[in-house]
Amino acid sequence: MLGMNYLITGGDGFIGSKIATNVNGKSFDLKSGSDIFDTEKLKRACEGVDGIFHCAAKISVPESMEKPKEYFHINVDGTKAVIDAAKMNNCKIVFSSSAAVYGDTESIVDETSPLNPKSPYAENKRDGERLLKESCVPSICLRYFNVYGPGQSAAYAGVITPFINKALRNEDLIIYGDGNQIRDFIFVDDVVEANIAATRYNKTPFEIFNIASGVETSINTLAKTIITLTNSSSTIRYESPRAGDILYSCADVSNARTLLDWKAKIHLEVGLERTIAWYRNYVI
Repeated sequence: MLGMNYLITGGDGFIGSKIATNVNGKSFDLKSGSDIFDTEKLKRACEGVDGIFHCAAKISVPESMEKPKEYFHINVDGTKAVIDAAKMNNCKIVFSSSAAVYGDTESIVDETSPLNPKSPYAENKRDGERLLKESCVPSICLRYFNVYGPGQSAAYAGVITPFINKALRNEDLIIYGDGNQIRDFIFVDDVVEANIAATRYNKTPFEIFNIASGVETSINTLAKTIITLTNSSSTIRYESPRAGDILYSCADVSNARTLLDWKAKIHLEVGLERTIAWYRNYVI
């Protein structure tokens, strides 16, 4: 990494901003006035960089069900724009993909498992991976499972941020469905380390890795743990399942361990304690 330069699309976002603070990189983010559809500006920004962390995306599964065309444009057409800029500057791409591409499964998935996306967002990520594979640009696709940590936006977060903020207010924690859904949670610092590890991988021109803890956690267990860690008087309230929600999601991470020399280090309870400590000072 020493002496290397990187561009981070979505570099003001939850994951992108943390990558930017850990590498010699510059952010290219709509929040700060840099639009990936401004192709000339994007190509200039890629000049002299060794790689691109492509984190820019719209990421809400429920919203993608309501706005599929908008999601396709930003997530798929946006990835095309990044690929074009990378080609002109001979840059490697590390792509933020998602476990959502697997859809509902009954057992732990590895990178060769069938893909069955259940939402436009998930389809976007599958399409992004395909575009990268076909582009001949050196690329690593990281399929994130359920990422969480300090500073995650409540508007686009999964279940952990809303649970923590409600618990800190002693409000009901809402679970959609029966709470037996299984998730594989991964702390954001571990995700950053996976991205950095991906820049060192050069054995093949295209590769996909699951980025997860490999540990099953039910939503019921998560909710009860958060209530305990926050010393909250919150209760759990159940509502109807939401369209696009997945019942089971857990990863085989052996490829990342073997080929990237990476594994998640932060146990869920430790990560939750760190996240709760941050949100005690900033309840959304």
